[in-house]
Amino acid sequence: MRIEVTIDGKFLALSVSSDKPLNLLLIDELEARSMKTSCRGGMCGNCIVLLDGKAVLSCLVPAFEIRNRTVLTFDGFSRTRDYRDIEKAYAACDMHPCHACHASRTLLIESIVRRCEISTGDFDEDEILQESALVACTCMDSAGFVRVVREALANRRKRKNVRRA
Repeated sequence: MRIEVTIDGKFLALSVSSDKPLNLLLIDELEARSMKTSCRGGMCGNCIVLLDGKAVLSCLVPAFEIRNRTVLTFDGFSRTRDYRDIEKAYAACDMHPCHACHASRTLLIESIVRRCEISTGDFDEDEILQESALVACTCMDSAGFVRVVREALANRRKRKNVRRA
């Protein structure tokens, strides 16, 4: 099957098996460094990518579902200013995810921050806690995760307001 997709800002035309999971496509075809090869089929949460801006477990997304869509991996995201907003938030809150979940947790926070930016409001803490369960790692507690999300959103808003001024 031939699919056209934008991954990390690059338009690609790929020939792949339609049921091949996105995480394997990213590992096999694009050699994405941030993807974990020891996936447990939706149980660990360490394969999160942004699909059209929303956090998804890439091991559960078949290739046919990404046709004409936009995928952002941690490899692509880590080269952006938005990434620095989240890194500053980790430091300010003295919360640092472990190496195993850092990429997925960071993309999950980005997904939440984007959604909050669009709504121009604050976020629902219960919704954030529910979403944080996508990552099974216990290196960060839920209260710490919420603090990092709040700080990242504040960093983003501050940076964007400075640019507008």
